[in-house]
Amino acid sequence: ILFFFFSSRRRHTRYISVTGVQTCALPICLPMGERCGAIDPGVLLFLMKEKGMGYDELTALLYHQSGLLGVSGISDDMRTLLASPAREARDAVDMFIYRTGRELGSLAAALGGLDALIFTGGIGEHAAPVRDGVCRNAAWLGITLEDRKSTRLNSSHTDISRMPSSA
Repeated sequence: ILFFFFSSRRRHTRYISVTGVQTCALPICLPMGERCGAIDPGVLLFLMKEKGMGYDELTALLYHQSGLLGVSGISDDMRTLLASPAREARDAVDMFIYRTGRELGSLAAALGGLDALIFTGGIGEHAAPVRDGVCRNAAWLGITLEDRKSTRLNSSHTDISRMPSSA
């Protein structure tokens, strides 16, 4: 799943990986299903020194027991988390929306603005509450979302933006 960011002001196209893709075009990494995303290196040093964790344990923790699964303790699948009434599931979704918004703001600053935000993959096709949360938090960038279009998405290629009013 990718979020694509375009800025014609700098004539660059940039994207960041959200889930399911190992490579980031920019050094911005969000939490994924089982991966933690960006982490303070001090956490790793603490786990090594105070908890006696070695390479194999840290690898398992960071790559297979973190992210949405680690926060929720329920699942690494956004669809499962959105369908769950558990507070932990809601916390994982909220964390994902928050971190996405934080990284979106950082990238928008680096690019000098955004011309478009494109959701793809599972979140682009099946996670209206996530799209809504990200767009609502990014309203300061001029990003708007047409709720009816977003919740009744029936194609993998649908414009869900709100058209600006004519002057």
